[in-house]
Amino acid sequence: MSVAAVGGLLFALAAGSASAQDLVLRGATVMTAGDAGTLDAADVWVRDGRIAAVGPSLAVPAGTAELDARGRWLTPGIVDPHSHLATRGDNNETTAPFTPEVRIVDTIDPRDREFELAIAGGTTTQLILPGSANLIGGQGVVVKNRIGEPLDGMVVADAPMAVKFAIGENPIRTHGARGRTPASRMGSAAALRERFAALGQVDARGVRAGASDAPRRDSEADRILRELQAGRAYAHIHAYRAGEMETLIALAREAGFTIRAFHHATEAYKIGPQLAQAGIAAVVWSDWFGVKAEAWDAIPWNAPMLLEQGVHVALHSDSVDITRRMHHEAAKVVRYGATREQALRMVTRDAAWVLGLEDRIGSIEPGKDADLVLWSADPFGAAARVDAVYIDGQRYFDRATADAGVAP
Repeated sequence: MSVAAVGGLLFALAAGSASAQDLVLRGATVMTAGDAGTLDAADVWVRDGRIAAVGPSLAVPAGTAELDARGRWLTPGIVDPHSHLATRGDNNETTAPFTPEVRIVDTIDPRDREFELAIAGGTTTQLILPGSANLIGGQGVVVKNRIGEPLDGMVVADAPMAVKFAIGENPIRTHGARGRTPASRMGSAAALRERFAALGQVDARGVRAGASDAPRRDSEADRILRELQAGRAYAHIHAYRAGEMETLIALAREAGFTIRAFHHATEAYKIGPQLAQAGIAAVVWSDWFGVKAEAWDAIPWNAPMLLEQGVHVALHSDSVDITRRMHHEAAKVVRYGATREQALRMVTRDAAWVLGLEDRIGSIEPGKDADLVLWSADPFGAAARVDAVYIDGQRYFDRATADAGVAP
């Protein structure tokens, strides 16, 4: 297996030299994030890149590799549902308020060190999104942190399409300052309505209403919006204020598309019942406050309050630093009223639901991808460090090959 030294850490690279192996991890405290909860002194059997069984003293075929995990903790790989990793700020096409045709995958560098920092903190999967300068800013992409592989080996190709929207200060500041729509919240809502109404002016043959010419082929931008309306793509909406989220819920109902999640959603606690009824998740920080005018009503009880109101809740990074410390974000939510199981699910199973991949990742259960993080201690403790990370049963990070004195 080849090894690359980056920033004082040694990372095992998988490109062409390593493969998934059948493996049983013995005797760990297993935080499944599933219906089984947390299991003491349990085994996890990995076969063909998936979880084959979970439980005490598992019988496995002769010759299966074994790892002694006694005294350590095992969790699912952390799922970050809102990341801008490895884009280095090149994530906003600011020439127009609507750019659904652009794809964040076209700007991601798979060799970026940020992937290595993320996996060293236990993050195995993330939804990388365009920025928030536009009302519709483009298509995100789900990647697994298979460091050392080319980008097409990292992308989860069959993940539902994610289309990034933004409402509020960011698109107003970007475009209004240039004397263009939107320059206000009213203008933002009106522009979105107008953009979706324009789709309705093209009939099933592709002919725009009033036209006498040959059928018109939809543009790529129109095609993406039609994917939203058909339910084959999810809208992921940057929003802070409760009133704006209510406006977007009504607008989505009018336009016929599905909102999967409001991201940041610092005032979501004010409209929890509406979000629960609409089946919309809140993707939030644990305790960020006052980072902008829209965040003045942010409270650290946001996530626990939403849980009580029946809302899907996930924690996100929106930051290269936080994506390698997501276990700390989960631990902070426990301080404000969430249970340990709820907090763990916010960075695993419930985050996987936001991506539309809950049937594959996010919990340690038979049949799911073997995305696993082995911790030196309770991951909600300040001293816990990642010892090893497996993605689809293949080890992509091992602290035993890292410089002992360097934190991730």
